[in-house]
Amino acid sequence: MRKILLFIILILFLFTFSCSREEKQVGILDIAGNVERREGEPAPDFSLTDQNGKKVSLKDFNGKLVLINFIYTNCKSTCPPLLLKFKEIQLDLKDEFKKQITLLSVSFDTEKDTPEALKKFAETQGADPSLWRFLTGSQAEIDKVLRDYHVTVMKGPDGEFGHVNLVVMIDKNGKRRYNFYGYDYPSEKIIERIHEVLKKRWF
Repeated sequence: MRKILLFIILILFLFTFSCSREEKQVGILDIAGNVERREGEPAPDFSLTDQNGKKVSLKDFNGKLVLINFIYTNCKSTCPPLLLKFKEIQLDLKDEFKKQITLLSVSFDTEKDTPEALKKFAETQGADPSLWRFLTGSQAEIDKVLRDYHVTVMKGPDGEFGHVNLVVMIDKNGKRRYNFYGYDYPSEKIIERIHEVLKKRWF
């Protein structure tokens, strides 16, 4: 009976948070729909490994506007739209801004998404390595980042991950400015706020 109850709970969780087109939005949303304005609290630091095998900490990017998303490379549904947003941000940025902004994609599939796998994946995404990095780490390191940023992830029986879809915007002083929840909103929602941050000199 206990096993059946646990299985039902798992199914309900995956229905709510999985990589499916039926995903419900998560978080406290403002009038913009998917956007949660933060109060500028410090973003939790972390130390992970990028696609080149280099150790990377969030504090390494102090002085830059940082955008973080949480993905895994074998995701076929909601992660591609999240990655597309970063691609479009990369294309939208003028050359003078590219040195001032960093995009970080944190993978929570520690088993498959090794630095080598992430490097190949970054190439398929057309990621500019000077602008956009893909990060991984030990299970303990990734679990800590997920807890710190309140990203719920659960691996299903089929090996797929149910997860909250989130993009976090962090200003030059390492403070959180916006959370963007979901996946099916236009990239312009993020791009508009990038320009807002620059205009308000939070950057």
